[in-house]
Amino acid sequence: MFGASRTAGALAVTIAGLLTLPTAAMAVEEGAPSPSLEVTTRSHYEPEIPSEPGKTELDIQATFGWDVKVTVRAHGAIVLSEESPIEEADEFNSGPGVLHVSFVSWSCKQPETVYSYEVTATPEFSEETPLTRSGSFVGASRRQCHEAPRLALRKHREEVRRRRDEELARRWRFEANCRTVGGKPVILQTRQGPYMVCRSQTGGIVES
Repeated sequence: MFGASRTAGALAVTIAGLLTLPTAAMAVEEGAPSPSLEVTTRSHYEPEIPSEPGKTELDIQATFGWDVKVTVRAHGAIVLSEESPIEEADEFNSGPGVLHVSFVSWSCKQPETVYSYEVTATPEFSEETPLTRSGSFVGASRRQCHEAPRLALRKHREEVRRRRDEELARRWRFEANCRTVGGKPVILQTRQGPYMVCRSQTGGIVES
């Protein structure tokens, strides 16, 4: 009698456990991160190249393990088309990943161009519904294109001046160190051009 009672009790516990399995599975599913896709645009005015005085970058965040396709159009033509899997942001984050940033260079051939983009994220192994985000951004303005050559020339001159100042500073330090050790700075003509050395009083070369 007691054996039958224990058997019936064990059977009841087993049945109760089986009935709770779907509920537990649903709880795990509900706890998983929801599919996501976010697109952020950032524009940068960089007049170093007057014909292309800037760019817009598309920062894309989507669920890890999804494939992303990026398409950018201007005046009806495709100017960018990329496909890439989403990579994890870091080894401790299993949530949304970060795709490599897509760049679109502006053109001054047609100022104030409106670029439209469409980003689609597709799951690689599941049957989730793909996600799509779209939007637009404006390229270089007429004013930016007009000012780009002047700004590029000014930046070039500043870079030339900076390099010249650095070279003069290096030369001054070399000459000062050479005289400190009792040598004399001398410029030698070589196949590669003029080269300064520190010559000792005996005619040899001194490391300075």
